[in-house]
Amino acid sequence: MNQTNLVAVILAAGQSTRMKSKISKMLHPVCGRPIIRYVVDLVEALQAQQTIMVVGYQAEKIKKEFSQRSIEFIIQKEQLGTAHAVSQTKEALSHFSGTVLVLNGDVPLLTLEEIKKLIDLHHTSQAAATILSADIPEPFGYGRILRDEPGYVLEIVEEKDASEEQKKIKEINTGTYCFESRFLYNTLGKVNNQNVKKEYYLTDLIALLRQQGELVQALKVSDFRTALGINTRVDLAEVNRIMRYRLVTQLMLEGVTFIDPNNTYIDFDVKIGQDTIIGPGSMIEGASFIGAECYIGPFSQIINSTLDDRVYIQGGCFISNSHLPTGLQVAALRQIDQRQQNEQTISYKNKKTYIIK
Repeated sequence: MNQTNLVAVILAAGQSTRMKSKISKMLHPVCGRPIIRYVVDLVEALQAQQTIMVVGYQAEKIKKEFSQRSIEFIIQKEQLGTAHAVSQTKEALSHFSGTVLVLNGDVPLLTLEEIKKLIDLHHTSQAAATILSADIPEPFGYGRILRDEPGYVLEIVEEKDASEEQKKIKEINTGTYCFESRFLYNTLGKVNNQNVKKEYYLTDLIALLRQQGELVQALKVSDFRTALGINTRVDLAEVNRIMRYRLVTQLMLEGVTFIDPNNTYIDFDVKIGQDTIIGPGSMIEGASFIGAECYIGPFSQIINSTLDDRVYIQGGCFISNSHLPTGLQVAALRQIDQRQQNEQTISYKNKKTYIIK
């Protein structure tokens, strides 16, 4: 999908004090990858003309994570809100005329399909702005989408400013937008910080655009969980759970058996061959590859390892940074780490079996 008239702006400057962590929220892992990597991969799949990431807290660590990517980094020295963050890109995009896709770096479950739908609606309707929205069962704390009678967006009302009637609205703002650049940068300067936090909110831009007579659209995601952001460790655990479910489901459709899918932990980069059986409680991490017709016993942990076809792992094994050849059997409650060079090979039921001395 070559988007020659699209640029992407990823917001990744905040400290996120609610995570209670010395590590930038963007670098916390979801299924073995930093949160923000999912957003960057999504933008790369769109083949946008340019990608800009607005960074602030632990900027150097985030920049190092993407040192091999074609990303322009802009420092937001003071975190004064989302509108202020986007305004930092104005100079870099001063010669650009087209669509600006704005995404938060802490929303790793967004799919390429949903973003394509958002962009398509934005272009076909010729809107000044298009919001990705979601219907959620319990919208407390979220900005509500207010629509007029034809269904166009009037404004986004934050929870603290909403009336009792408005709080009953289930459609919320996800923080993902398409803007036409000329409307975005001509209007950003009109956003004020007359609020409790004294910050400049991108949501305020919507009402300003409507006051100028511009059209604003909103597209609802098909599954609200797609747009879940991460603010706390509780959110992080929930997003990890959903991502693992996606990965395990895809592997099952490809011919892998999980005895208990809800209690198996798979990282994003794991590959598993057909007719392999994975026991409950197992953890397969990093860039591990497991061949066809293998058996991984319950409560085993495999990290950055390659298992060729028909490898049999009894329960409770730990295997790290190792290559296990075809037909190997590994006894239960053993540890293998070929970096340590302290394992020996013995015969077990006419099979080669690794154990620790």
